[in-house]
Amino acid sequence: MLLITMVGILFIFSLLGMEIAWAIGLAAFGYLTIVQFTDNFTPMVLFAQQMTSGVNSYVLLAIPLFIFAGELMNVTGVTRRIVLFASSLVGHLNGGLANVGVTANFIMSGCSGSALADAAATGTVLLPEMEKRGFKPAFSSAVIASAATVGPIVPPSISFVLLGAIVNISVGQLFLGGVIPGMIMFISMFGVTWWICRSRKYPVEQRTTKQERFSAFIDGIPALIAPGIIVGAIIFGVATPTESAAVAAFYVLFLGIFVYRNLSIMQILNAASLAAVSTSVIMLTVATSKIFAWLAVKENLGVILINGMLSITDELWALLLIINALLLLLGMIMEILPIMLIMAPVLFPLLTGLGVDEVHFGVVMVLNLMIGMITPPIGLNLFIISSIGGVGVIEIFKEVVPYFFILVGVLLLITYIPAITLFLPELFFDR
Repeated sequence: MLLITMVGILFIFSLLGMEIAWAIGLAAFGYLTIVQFTDNFTPMVLFAQQMTSGVNSYVLLAIPLFIFAGELMNVTGVTRRIVLFASSLVGHLNGGLANVGVTANFIMSGCSGSALADAAATGTVLLPEMEKRGFKPAFSSAVIASAATVGPIVPPSISFVLLGAIVNISVGQLFLGGVIPGMIMFISMFGVTWWICRSRKYPVEQRTTKQERFSAFIDGIPALIAPGIIVGAIIFGVATPTESAAVAAFYVLFLGIFVYRNLSIMQILNAASLAAVSTSVIMLTVATSKIFAWLAVKENLGVILINGMLSITDELWALLLIINALLLLLGMIMEILPIMLIMAPVLFPLLTGLGVDEVHFGVVMVLNLMIGMITPPIGLNLFIISSIGGVGVIEIFKEVVPYFFILVGVLLLITYIPAITLFLPELFFDR
């Protein structure tokens, strides 16, 4: 009953528009206050202890560094160069700038590791240009929002860093596990975009010459090197994820100061300030979610869920389908971070006990939650793009529907064919 009360308080606060970190924290605090007067006494000091332990992880230091690198990329014009490079490659195909948006987000995903950062960066550059060329604003916004979901799947991924810290999985293996699924997502969304734009007769960009493509490549190659440095350092044991994030931040600083020469001290400080704010929000959510997850385990939430699912079926394929449906539903109504912090400690022991590879399920879980970023009522990508493009969330979602079904198809594909996810981790790691 107390568990139901705690979850109920969380959803009420969330529906009232309270920030998720505060909603989770107050729900957990309310639970601890209630149990002081019951036989289920739990010391209040555990509130502070669990919150502190939630953020006391070396791996989590990678998050502010990746965010800082992403902010610097926007300041130094890396995003614009990536868009120009993508335009030189695919702008002349059916879809024009819509294809550029899909391609640019795929390339950006290897630099920022954040769906929100990719959506904001590419949306700011492309949405005004797409509107000028006659693209329906809702469709333009849907393309950018959907394409940005590949960001946390292709390394480096902030979501994989967090998941690795939560359930103690190799971040390097998670990074590699996301490469092929990310490529499938990109190809699928590119194909859908091509087909829609062809049927609607949207304009294309003028075909660039070989010289122009080469020039765009040369201008963008310093930015394209960044993912290789980050992932390569982790795979070959040169650096930890945290150390590679630091290398990425210093590399972008080097680009801005010595290569592009457009980075000032004030811009660096402003990027650091924005990264600090974003990190604070993430870490507060991690801290409050940790105490909530601990209390959920204490109340046997995991046992309840496992018994409930096993009472329906003990077939692995059916359990995976149920879990996917559960995660998709949660992704629609909650933010990604608390879902991972609360559900990962529950689901991973169940599935690994049934023989499911932890890296495989890690990628499946993150992809589930990424789909939630383009589905109301939470749908953070939709809200980001809505604020940039000035288009209503519901209008955008109507255009997102084809991408939603495509992404669900990719999700089911990697769920039931683990080799897609595990090929590269098994190739580079001794598993």
